[in-house]
Amino acid sequence: MSDFAIPGVSSKYNTDKIIKALMDAERITLVRMESDLDAFKDRKTVWLGLNTKISGLKNSARDLYGFQNPFNEKIAGSSDESILTATASRTAIEEKKKVQVKQIAAPDRFISKSLPGDFTPEKGLYRFQVGDEEVKFNFQGGSLNNLAERINKKGGNLLKASVVNDTKDSQVMVIEAQKTGAKNTLSFHDRALSFGEQAGILERAPLAIQTAPISRLSVQPWEASLKEDSFTVSDGTLTANPGVELKIPFLSPVAIRPTMALELELKTVIIPEEALDELGPPPGPEIPAAGGIEFQGIKVENVKSRVELPEWKPPQPPERIDDLHVLFAQNRGVTQPLREIKDSEEFHTMRFNADELPERIESFNLRNRNTHRRIVIGNIRIFDTATRGDYRPVNPLSTAQDAHIVMDGIEVVRDTNNIDDLTPGVNLTLHSASEEPVNLSIERDKEAIKSSIISFIGKYNQLLTHLDILTRRDETIIEDAQFLSVEEKEKARTNLALLQGDVTLMQLKTSLQRLMMNPYPTTGGRELSMLAQIGIATNAAAGRAASVTLDNARLRGYMQIDETKFDETLSRHAEWIKELFGFDTDRDLVIDSGVAFALDTYLKSYVDSGGIIPNRIENINTRLVRKKDDITAYNRHLEDYERQIRKKYSIMEGALDSLEKSFQSIENLNRQNK
Repeated sequence: MSDFAIPGVSSKYNTDKIIKALMDAERITLVRMESDLDAFKDRKTVWLGLNTKISGLKNSARDLYGFQNPFNEKIAGSSDESILTATASRTAIEEKKKVQVKQIAAPDRFISKSLPGDFTPEKGLYRFQVGDEEVKFNFQGGSLNNLAERINKKGGNLLKASVVNDTKDSQVMVIEAQKTGAKNTLSFHDRALSFGEQAGILERAPLAIQTAPISRLSVQPWEASLKEDSFTVSDGTLTANPGVELKIPFLSPVAIRPTMALELELKTVIIPEEALDELGPPPGPEIPAAGGIEFQGIKVENVKSRVELPEWKPPQPPERIDDLHVLFAQNRGVTQPLREIKDSEEFHTMRFNADELPERIESFNLRNRNTHRRIVIGNIRIFDTATRGDYRPVNPLSTAQDAHIVMDGIEVVRDTNNIDDLTPGVNLTLHSASEEPVNLSIERDKEAIKSSIISFIGKYNQLLTHLDILTRRDETIIEDAQFLSVEEKEKARTNLALLQGDVTLMQLKTSLQRLMMNPYPTTGGRELSMLAQIGIATNAAAGRAASVTLDNARLRGYMQIDETKFDETLSRHAEWIKELFGFDTDRDLVIDSGVAFALDTYLKSYVDSGGIIPNRIENINTRLVRKKDDITAYNRHLEDYERQIRKKYSIMEGALDSLEKSFQSIENLNRQNK
């Protein structure tokens, strides 16, 4: 059995080993082809990596002069962020302002009295209004929490309610409007009104408004007597001429509660200078006629008398007085000055909240010391801002009010604490009121500028390092590249000098260094035309003790940044630095000069479609496809070749077996014949 063999399947002649040796010899060409394929892949990877680094530098350069360049980024700073904060967009103007927050906008926010834990609101139609908008629903009954859930479900962005256990056995409800501003008051209607009274949220209000009536009889002298022509009254408005001091009593003294306010309508009339000028010199004394004599029809007149008048000199014009502190509130003979007025040709409403008023007011007083201004007032009234129709909140946590701010002396009223329409590109957020103005500054975002330029220089140095690794056989390049990780350094060693002698890459490095060193036109002229003048150079650290790494970097052309010098130049000449990176020299609204512009323009020929590196990669791709086709064809050749030699050796083994059998037959015959 051991001598049994099937040709082509098993062999006692060791043909499998022979065939394997022949195939291994034939596969040497395939191994060489696969090695070439791997080399092409590695080279493609290198060119793709180089393309990425060049594109990164190009994009970083474009970011420094393009539409979204960091030089147009603005940042807003507040001297007290607990009072207000601000953000600035690119359209904001660099400026400094003073902002006093006199009052922030607030919503109506009411709290109930302490209610028992088993308090049950009434069923029925609940209707609330927030300003002009309405929240309405039918409550089918349940606990106070059930009502709060129903309010929150229907309230949307208008109304919110919450229930808090103030003690173990009692609870309170807080209900609040979700919109700020005096126009967005919260009112209760239908079953909500009776619930509000029952829960101690609302109570009936007393007389809501008390007025100071304006008439010839009601206006009284303050400290000086009133002249007939010192003021006029018409249709309920009073016009106070220069120099007048008067007071207008309320019908009865008014006690000021925290939610009360004094309002009036006011405008000013500016008197032109020419209206105050004299008409001319006085006419002089009146002299009677000189008379004459008449005889026989002949009349002779005496010569008129003559009076020598002194030379007339016009009097000095009165000193101009501008005093906007004209309004006062009086209580028991003591007056409290109110906020300054502002000039306006049209009536506008002035409101003084409780914290600006004395605890009790008897009369509204006015003193017009202005020489060139008439004050016109009307509709003087004191009212409770918390009143909602015939009701007012019992314990308001806050009441609907507008934000009042003064920006650079101009009083501004808004119904929200987020104000974006006072100065272009600036959004103010009010947090609390203040006694003193807050300094608001809008300036360039220097940190964003600095970060972008540092990123640009970093990408430049990384590209130069990468070019050195690919074109030079010097391992110190890798060791000095501190920005490379351990893995990146290992990969760099495999790529060391991989493209040594490539003229294109050597030319690229030389051109990049030249573009970074060149001068460029700016508004600053020679004072600022090169990167070295803002602290960016190959020897920026020359003034300090430089390490061997810095010296090597300097020799290789890597850029360094002297941050102290850069920060100083950025503070003084930010616009010039912007022009150094991208400048419109012919004022046609298209950037045509600058470091960043030059690099971006130059690198386009390397990385844009049809550029040097894409063409190199495309050429490698073509060779890769061809090499893969060659490998596929050669694999088919190997399969055919193996089939052929196996077939030949199978035939040979069969022939040898036949010969061996014939030989055995002859041997057997010979034994039989002996």
